[in-house]
Amino acid sequence: MDQLTASATPPRVRNLAILEDEITELAAHLNAATYRLLTLIREFDERHGWSGAGMKSCAHWLNWKCGIALGAAREKVRVAHALDGLPQISSALRGGKISFSKVRAMTRVATPQNEDYLLMIANHGTAAHVERLVRNYRRVKRSEALKRDQQHHALRELNWYIDSDGSYVLKARMSPEQGARFAQALDAATGAIHEEQRNVAEDVSAETSNYNETPIAARRADALERIADSYLSKEENAVTGGDRCTLHLHTDINTL
Repeated sequence: MDQLTASATPPRVRNLAILEDEITELAAHLNAATYRLLTLIREFDERHGWSGAGMKSCAHWLNWKCGIALGAAREKVRVAHALDGLPQISSALRGGKISFSKVRAMTRVATPQNEDYLLMIANHGTAAHVERLVRNYRRVKRSEALKRDQQHHALRELNWYIDSDGSYVLKARMSPEQGARFAQALDAATGAIHEEQRNVAEDVSAETSNYNETPIAARRADALERIADSYLSKEENAVTGGDRCTLHLHTDINTL
């Protein structure tokens, strides 16, 4: 009889408000614990703690030791390092105020300059809102970068004129990529010439041996000539010795 009475008694229904509070409170604790996990992952990766196990990366170690899918593990490592430079987002996750899903999305585009704006969206919207904002933000940034690249390409130029003393004066404007390659080539040629001058025999003239005293601007001019010589020395671009420097003399038959 007692068993029948017990089985007939309906289970106690928990108050929905209390249940809601428990869920959100536990979610906040999980968010805070996630922040702690990410800080540990960042330190572990920076110290290459995973390398002793013969792993390829920290993500592979997380996949092996913690059972985290490799893609998700890579994201955790990425977010862990990104948070190091985002104090406001870090504080919000540490306090359990935002979820890892929102943080993961924000860290794709977040900087110290825009993290407060992203946090405002995260605090008042869903994870889907944040994802959509980040997608649109990246689309706009890609469009801006494309326009910037097109502008750089359109404005590139190289001009020169011959000064009154016969010297060539050059002025150039290059895209960032062109400029970086040019500077790299110029530095390499400058270094090569410097190395050659340093290794010259002791009986060379003081003018040649004191190359270190030559102004850097003059060394770059020498390097640019070396780059030109390198191009012209190729068989398909080669010029004869006479063509390299031709002197034209104008006179009359009586002088001859």
